[in-house]
Amino acid sequence: MINSNDINKALRVIGSNIHRTPISTSSFLSEKYNSNIYFKQELFQKTGSFKIRGVLNKISNLNIKDLKKNGIVSMSSGNHAQAVAYGAKINQISSTVVMPKYSTKSKIEATKNYGANVIVTDDNLLEKVKEIQEKTNAYFIHPFDDDFVIAGQGTLGMEITKDLPQVDHVFTGIGGGGLISGICVALKEFNPKIKIIGVEPKGANGMEQSLKKGKAITLKSINTIADGLSAPFIGERNYEIVNKYLDELITVSDKEIIETMWLIFERTKLFIEPSSAASLAPIIFNKFKLPKNSNPIFILCGGNIDKNKLLEISK
Repeated sequence: MINSNDINKALRVIGSNIHRTPISTSSFLSEKYNSNIYFKQELFQKTGSFKIRGVLNKISNLNIKDLKKNGIVSMSSGNHAQAVAYGAKINQISSTVVMPKYSTKSKIEATKNYGANVIVTDDNLLEKVKEIQEKTNAYFIHPFDDDFVIAGQGTLGMEITKDLPQVDHVFTGIGGGGLISGICVALKEFNPKIKIIGVEPKGANGMEQSLKKGKAITLKSINTIADGLSAPFIGERNYEIVNKYLDELITVSDKEIIETMWLIFERTKLFIEPSSAASLAPIIFNKFKLPKNSNPIFILCGGNIDKNKLLEISK
């Protein structure tokens, strides 16, 4: 299991190649919920989400000469795909990304535009990756179940400890578990009293099921508007960290995610994707009551929303 030293090392390694994303407030929400509401604006990160943090840290800990010879391969429905393509491009490495057919068109096109060879499939993503590895000897960069990736994502949490040391609650969405596990380590080692609350879509509740069964599970089906939180399985390393540190897990419906997204649009003018809105939904729909005068931060994990999806949810 990683620790805060790994995250600090990651921040030193990748710091010059990422944005230190801003933290903003909302006077409307703060007054309504008698708290000091903060948002970590990771939608302004390079490639439009937090994912580049983990990818760059992983690449920096590999043999670049070997990567340039054989390339890298990964799998993702969108945000990790773009991060892999961008990370490979700036290091002059060829990349292939396997994406599920339910990936949004804009994320597929963005991944291609960053230079990756994209394979869209209905098949098992991991099996497809293994096929490519056998043919090319490409290195597989896992989207979440990897210590260097987790440490990279944890740099977001480390930034919070430095920019908002009074934080007492952290809310973030959960997909495969990379971001939540990195945040757990960064924040809990900084201050064990900070409450970490994970949020999942009801139609992609892999971590909730994993915690109930006592092991990382694979979902039988996925049905959510929040494609950034639609990982088909939970990582073993991610489950281990979350099981140790997470204070509470809350599930929200797609309807609640969409309504929260519009509220954030209207009140903060931040153009987020549904996965980002999930973090605030428990507060809006009374699934978590914030203590008076508390200092919670909500992770807006990305802003890569597809035009067609935006039109669909605006009906």
